[in-house]
Amino acid sequence: MTIGIVSYGLYLPERIESAEQIAEIADVTLDEVHRLGIKHRYRPSDDDQPVPMAVKAAQKAFETANHLDPMEVDVVIWTGEEYKDYIAQTPSIRVQEETGCRNAWAFDLVAQSVTLIQGLRLARDLIAGDDGIQTVLLAGGTRNIDLVDCKNPDTRFLLPCSASGGAVIMRRDYNRNTLLDTAFLVDSEMADEVYVPGGGTENPFSPENLNTEAMYFQTPHPEKVADYLEKRWAAALGNTGGRLKTGDKTGYLALRHLAPLDRKKVLKTLDLASHQSMDLEDYGHHGTNDPLISLDLGRKQKALKDGDIVTLLTGGIGFTYAAAAIRWG
Repeated sequence: MTIGIVSYGLYLPERIESAEQIAEIADVTLDEVHRLGIKHRYRPSDDDQPVPMAVKAAQKAFETANHLDPMEVDVVIWTGEEYKDYIAQTPSIRVQEETGCRNAWAFDLVAQSVTLIQGLRLARDLIAGDDGIQTVLLAGGTRNIDLVDCKNPDTRFLLPCSASGGAVIMRRDYNRNTLLDTAFLVDSEMADEVYVPGGGTENPFSPENLNTEAMYFQTPHPEKVADYLEKRWAAALGNTGGRLKTGDKTGYLALRHLAPLDRKKVLKTLDLASHQSMDLEDYGHHGTNDPLISLDLGRKQKALKDGDIVTLLTGGIGFTYAAAAIRWG
C-alpha cells in the first residue's frame, strides 16, 4: 500500500508587517529583529480567524487535487493551533461543513507546532488500518500572534509569530509524494515553561485578569527557557530529523522558521547546504504551517526534484519536535 499527498493549500493574510514596524512595536533595535530571523511577518485582519483561514487553505487544496470531490473525504482532522475562534469548539467539524465533506468523520488534534506532522502520521495509520478510509483532509489555522506580548523580553523569541491557514489531502494508493516515515521527540521537563496563564480552568477569564499579562504567553522561569533555547533547541530539531529512516539522504528540508544561527546549526547537523532549505525570514513563524510554507517555497523555486526525499521538520513549545520524510513526485 502507498499513501501519498494528493495536494496542499495555503492561505496567508494580506497585511504584512516589516522588520522596522516590528522593531517599533516591540521597542527593540532593528538588528535584534533581524537576529530573530524576521524580515516580515503576517498580521491577521478581523476576518482572518483560524477556522476561516483553514477553510480557505483546504479549498485551495481541493482546487489542485485533480477534481477530487469533497464528498470522497472520509476523515477531516484539525491540525491547527489550540487557540482558535471559540473556546471548546470542535473546528474540524466547521471545516468539514464549510468544505462540503459531508460524508466524513471529523476530530481535532492539538500538538502546538508539530500538529501537521502528527496529522500526517495519524492519517497514514488510519488509512492503513481501516479499509473504509481512503482519503483524509488535514486542515488548520493559526493566529497565536494575538497571544504574544511584543514588549515582554522573556518571550521575545515568539516575535516571529504570524497568521495563516494550511491544508493537506492524503489518499490511499496514491503513488506520488509518498509518506515514508515520521519521527517525534518530546522534552517533557519543559511542559510548563511557556504558556498563557489566563483563560483556562486554573485561572478563568475575569475582570481582574482581562487586558493583563495573563492573556499573553509567559515564562515562569525565563532563565531556564533562555538556557534551553540556547543549548537544546537547534540540537533537538536536528536530532529529530536524524531519526528518520528513509535509506536516502534528504534532498530538501522543509524546516520551521528559525533564527539564522539556529538554522545553520540544524543544516550542519543534517549535513545539508543552505540552498537545500528555504528560510522563512519573509514569512515569520506560522506554527504547524511552517513546513508547508517551506515546502511550497521549495517547489516554486524548483528545489524539489522527482524522487527526492523531502523532510518536513518542526518543533514548538512543550517542548515537542516532529519530522516526516516524503518521497517527492
